[in-house]
Amino acid sequence: MSGNNGVPGRTVVTKATMILNAFAGDRAAMSLSDLARATGLPVSTVHRLASELVAWGGLERTDAGGYAVGIRLWEIAARSRRSHGLRETAMPFLQGLFDLTRQHVQLAVVEGTDALLIEKISAAQAVHTIGRAGGRLPLHASAVGKALLAWSPTDVQSRLLGSPLASYTPSTIVSRSALRRELAETRRRGFAIADEEMSLGAVSCAAPVLVGGPEAIAAVSVVTPAGETVPQKWSHAVMAAAFGIARAYTQHRPQPPLSARLTGRGTFPLDGTAVAETAGR
Repeated sequence: MSGNNGVPGRTVVTKATMILNAFAGDRAAMSLSDLARATGLPVSTVHRLASELVAWGGLERTDAGGYAVGIRLWEIAARSRRSHGLRETAMPFLQGLFDLTRQHVQLAVVEGTDALLIEKISAAQAVHTIGRAGGRLPLHASAVGKALLAWSPTDVQSRLLGSPLASYTPSTIVSRSALRRELAETRRRGFAIADEEMSLGAVSCAAPVLVGGPEAIAAVSVVTPAGETVPQKWSHAVMAAAFGIARAYTQHRPQPPLSARLTGRGTFPLDGTAVAETAGR
């Protein structure tokens, strides 16, 4: 279904997702004009759809009059098939790893050509990092990414190796042949390391979460300050946490839904007209 805003070939859903996608990266809040520039949509279209997204809860208004991502999106994302159950199962092991290291502990899954962080525990004094829960890290430049990539299907590896590898620091691996060797070594030793490859001053060690097959469903990592210790210092602890998560996940009992249903807000319709949820449906 196409909208009536003078942008042919784009449905209302496409335009709404363009608005939401504008908040990718580090954009915490955007003005109406910022959204129009980022999406290429007319200001009037952005205003209408953003207002409906606010009414639904997908966006929120800021004190400055702009827009920010709404918590309704988190509520829905928490039901993701790939994260619901995994995060809950992993949390005791992530907490144990954090108690041992008092450094950043991360849990990630593959999303496209990135590692998507679905959980992160940090201490106030931990080394500065750019990753955050809900954020993405490159597969080739982070330990958690390399752990996922080393135990990924061939097509995932081929897709990444078929594209230029971005450089983030002088230590980032940008050679395809060097990355292939690194992934082979990662599989041989059972864990991945990144030595200031993603950000200067930070090193990390990660291990795959393997559940009944050769492909990782997730990876867990520890990020520590560079120079204080070698990245592989925590390799045994990280691999033990990953193994514990995998074993617990295979024994995971179905959990009740997070709630009976999403309640209390209108649904976002395909035709751009707010439709109230019917009680008891």
